[in-house]
Amino acid sequence: MKLLENALSPIIRNGLIALLAASFPILAQAAHHEEVETNGRASVMEMEAVVTAVNLETREVSLEGPNGNIVTIHAQEQIVKLEDVSVGDRLVVTYMEALEAEIRTPTEEELAEPWVVLEDTAVSEDGAQPSVMDARMVRAVVTIEGLNRELGTATIKDSRGMLHIIADVEPEKMEGVTLGQTAVVIYAQALALSLAKKEPAEK
Repeated sequence: MKLLENALSPIIRNGLIALLAASFPILAQAAHHEEVETNGRASVMEMEAVVTAVNLETREVSLEGPNGNIVTIHAQEQIVKLEDVSVGDRLVVTYMEALEAEIRTPTEEELAEPWVVLEDTAVSEDGAQPSVMDARMVRAVVTIEGLNRELGTATIKDSRGMLHIIADVEPEKMEGVTLGQTAVVIYAQALALSLAKKEPAEK
């Protein structure tokens, strides 16, 4: 795997990867989400969505699902040609869920720098299916917008106003966490696998 940036020490990085690699598949969050497969570390989801925002600099796209849920995913250049995607496009999206590695109270230093890409990776060049270890690691100071303790998911809003759905949050890490709370979350960002434009239905 080719690393574009390595701001983590090997010990910290290996610890985070170990946490993520131990994750178990979870159920789809709602009926419009279809869990199409799992790689043993993170669930791969498929949904129809409308593009609400595109950031070519950070290669992030925000999507609104049929029930109004918003998810932000990272689209690596080697996988998805994000330049062909525009706000308002209706897409069939396949993506790997974001996985949490840590959630806690932010430090003063983290509050001063609320969005940090800890490590950005490129997908393996051997043709293998992308895995959670190909996802971008992020440390973000966020607001807790939603919690589903049964499914182990959290909806967070980062300092840029973008929403993310984080999966596989351990129950003990949700203890004492409340809606509207400010927290720091370290996680593997949701990774786009395909963004296919939805063809309009024939009349």
